[in-house]
Amino acid sequence: MTVKEIADQADMIVAGYAYKIKKGYIEVIDLSDIKRVATIQNNIIAESLMSDEEDSIILDYYMRNKDLLEESVYA
Repeated sequence: MTVKEIADQADMIVAGYAYKIKKGYIEVIDLSDIKRVATIQNNIIAESLMSDEEDSIILDYYMRNKDLLEESVYA
């Protein structure tokens, strides 16, 4: 999958990270390196191929924007 395809399918993009709502979790992909992927489940990082610092950053972005993300997807 290309960066453009990932970005086009994302439900939200913040600071170069694409967030996609899946069934039961949120998938986050770093658009600068699409091999770096994380999963957010129940408001925590469940799995990650990112650094601890990136995990903290993407979780913070998610927590600040989760209401808008879910509202836009389920509206």
